[in-house]
Amino acid sequence: HTINNQPVETIQVVNIEFIEAMRVNGFAGCNRFFGQAMLEEGKFKIDKIGMTRKSCGNNINKIENDLIDTLSNWSDVNINNQMLTLKGKHQLTFKMTNDLNKIMSK
Repeated sequence: HTINNQPVETIQVVNIEFIEAMRVNGFAGCNRFFGQAMLEEGKFKIDKIGMTRKSCGNNINKIENDLIDTLSNWSDVNINNQMLTLKGKHQLTFKMTNDLNKIMSK
């Protein structure tokens, strides 16, 4: 996973999992998040986003804030070569796994 083309280093892999009816669950580096994915005219966002609220230190908190800020607002979406890129306030890049319902960090 990258934010603004910089590798994200967290204890666990940052990920997004798409489940039925465009619901999403994910891991932001320390906390889990969930919400309703929306896709309209090449734009993506997660509406009604919620997350757990553990404090995990300034570095991980910043990563999570950047991630959630981008996911909760409309971003341009592109899928190319098994990579999902969201370009909004920040640019997020995820690698698709063999399980096509799950998109994980690269």
